[in-house]
Amino acid sequence: MPMTISSPALRGLMTLAVGAGGGCLFFFLKLPLPWVLGAMFANALLAQATSFQPKLPPAWRGYAMIAIGTMLGTGFTHDVVVRAHSWIPSLIVMALLSLVFCLGAYWLFKRWGRMDRMTALFAAMPGGLSVVSMLAEEHKTEVNRVVLCHTARIVVLLITAPILIQMISGIDLAEANRASFTEAEPLDPLRHGAMALVALACWWLGQRFRFPSAQLLLPLFASAALHMTGVLTVHVPPLLSAAAQIIIGGSVGARFASYTLRQIARDGGIAAGVGIALALGSLAGAMALAPMIDAPVAPLFLAYLPGGAPELGVVALALGIDPAMVAAHHVLRVFLIVALLPFAAGWAARDRDTDAG
Repeated sequence: MPMTISSPALRGLMTLAVGAGGGCLFFFLKLPLPWVLGAMFANALLAQATSFQPKLPPAWRGYAMIAIGTMLGTGFTHDVVVRAHSWIPSLIVMALLSLVFCLGAYWLFKRWGRMDRMTALFAAMPGGLSVVSMLAEEHKTEVNRVVLCHTARIVVLLITAPILIQMISGIDLAEANRASFTEAEPLDPLRHGAMALVALACWWLGQRFRFPSAQLLLPLFASAALHMTGVLTVHVPPLLSAAAQIIIGGSVGARFASYTLRQIARDGGIAAGVGIALALGSLAGAMALAPMIDAPVAPLFLAYLPGGAPELGVVALALGIDPAMVAAHHVLRVFLIVALLPFAAGWAARDRDTDAG
């Protein structure tokens, strides 16, 4: 029987404490992405092994998104913007790969997962879980299966990404973990305070002008504008960065509280297999394009991975792999999903009605 905790804030604090403990353990074991993966695994294990059901209040993930958007925006310096035109071929390849990934995943979910067309379509979307889950409810899909498939794929991508990056680029992941604290810039009350005010204003705007991924995109655009113009040049303190990563990892792990082991084995297993195939496909695409545009493979690989923008943005930030370029690709993918998913859902609905008739 699940442990009863009436206060959402208390449940959230316990979830964060578990995530922080898992993050510290992963950090001291020198494992990759300790704050994300440690928090994720600790909460997922707790959800399945005990009566405690971890859960974060929805607003808390929003706060983490504000911090992540702000951090990603700091990567858009003037020098980065000057070379942004060189991303155009890569952005086109990302869009084409996303389409191929979506079609392949759709076929697999429909054939092997035995999902109806609408559920398979939403489960196959290459990212944008917030907008996908919202539209999934409107189109009468099996929302729980859609969310589980996205969650399982994100878990696989978060695990495989640092391993493959270390293999192709030789980045010392343990050193990247340490450097985030040992090489942090000194706290400047004026500049960091100004950045905090901008983030707070973005949160306020996000509450009033609701659109998909607003709490990620508004601070990202605002921070990018300030940094590319030279008005501000500052980075988010490492402790705040770690806290945001713990919230993101903990929220992913907490989703498993809603599922039985049988459900996880059925849909999660298929989605995990799809995630591995898509990770390898992203790596192949990055390795093929990199020499053509004279770009390193690692950021292209992260940019092509069909996962959540905040989760993979955190990977780029944690490993210091061109966060601005990675963010630009994932933001474009979110826009494409928002623009095209309603039309794809309309097609699937007409097909479903035809089959029913």
